[in-house]
Amino acid sequence: MTHSPALADTVEPSVQSRRERGEDTRARLIDAAEAAFAEHGFHGIGVAALARACGLGNAGLLHHFPSKARLYAAVLERVAAEADGLLVAALDAAGSEPGGRLTAMIGVQARWTADRPAAARLVLRELLDNVDRVGRARHLPLKPYVTRMCDEISAGQAAGLVAPGPAVVPLTLLLGAFAYGLAVRPTFAQMRPEDAVLAEDAGFVAAIAAAARTALFSGGCAHDPDPRRNPAG
Repeated sequence: MTHSPALADTVEPSVQSRRERGEDTRARLIDAAEAAFAEHGFHGIGVAALARACGLGNAGLLHHFPSKARLYAAVLERVAAEADGLLVAALDAAGSEPGGRLTAMIGVQARWTADRPAAARLVLRELLDNVDRVGRARHLPLKPYVTRMCDEISAGQAAGLVAPGPAVVPLTLLLGAFAYGLAVRPTFAQMRPEDAVLAEDAGFVAAIAAAARTALFSGGCAHDPDPRRNPAG
């Protein structure tokens, strides 16, 4: 028995349409959940509140994501892939010189923080609030992103552009400065209305990035190259 090509043509678009609708719904749920998790954190919001934020009932949300943890993982995976993709593109465009790559790394992180404040807050919450979950985690979505930045800092240390020591230390200061800047800017703007830099997130984050380049990543040989990374002979 053979199948009619005409029948196949009528079935396949319907299946494709359902798949596309499902993917669109899933993307919209992740959008809404990103904002909710960024505001409240993983522990600060329950399934019912998440469902309301997504415009669904509990059953509708759980149809697409069987648990709050699965939804959170999907949100974090997307945010991590977005941030890491932008970082890779910026580093590729920067070339091979360590100073230029550090500048590109700082710049892309600053722009992403200003353009995607909810996502940046979500990353901060994940790094701060996951103490009880990280030990059980089988996958850490942010690990490639963090590792890539640590590698760039290590290359800067080898070139004498960054003070010797664990690369994760200047990375902590950099990411912390951006995240804290987002958090305090509105309050500082009320306290210091004469400081024009506090008028908007983008300008304040850019100023923090410039200060970070000076304080953490000198842009010149302010430090002796790490001999452990450049052995003599």
